[in-house]
Amino acid sequence: MRAVWINGVSGSGKSALAAVLAGRGLPAIDADEDPALAGWVDEDGRPVAESQTDADWLRQHLWVWHPERLDELIGAPGSADAGTVYVCGNAANDAELWDRFARVVLLVVDEPTMLARLDDPARDNDFGRSPDERALCVEWLPSFQRERLALGAIPIDASQPLEQVADAVIRIATPGPGATSPHT
Repeated sequence: MRAVWINGVSGSGKSALAAVLAGRGLPAIDADEDPALAGWVDEDGRPVAESQTDADWLRQHLWVWHPERLDELIGAPGSADAGTVYVCGNAANDAELWDRFARVVLLVVDEPTMLARLDDPARDNDFGRSPDERALCVEWLPSFQRERLALGAIPIDASQPLEQVADAVIRIATPGPGATSPHT
């Protein structure tokens, strides 16, 4: 199975994109919705049951993916299933996970778009709503995007309509001539 990772800052549209892709009949995983995949850990890597929203706590804890669960979800590279699975989300331990993906896509947004989406009452993820979380997201935005691009993530303008973003992701994910790879 081929795996495509769609990442971006909070408010970039990862969960919304997972829903659109799933609505098109494609295997899409919203990483935040799988408690066996994603969770908070302390500085020593120990799981933490509950999160807090103050700046000090956020700076001492990381949102990580559990590699074993990720491997279960995406299947072994080169497995008999030739389909593509889309994994939408972020993890602080992304450097150790990068090589599991055939393509890595970065949903690029500007600060006003990110903040408007964090404020959207219809948004089903509360991260980014508290003042400290919001400040962390603003601080994190430029460096996160710059670092992911330097690692070879393929940028997509996530401020365009969601259906267009989904079309662009599918084009990038499709193997063949003209497909872009973060590993070439």
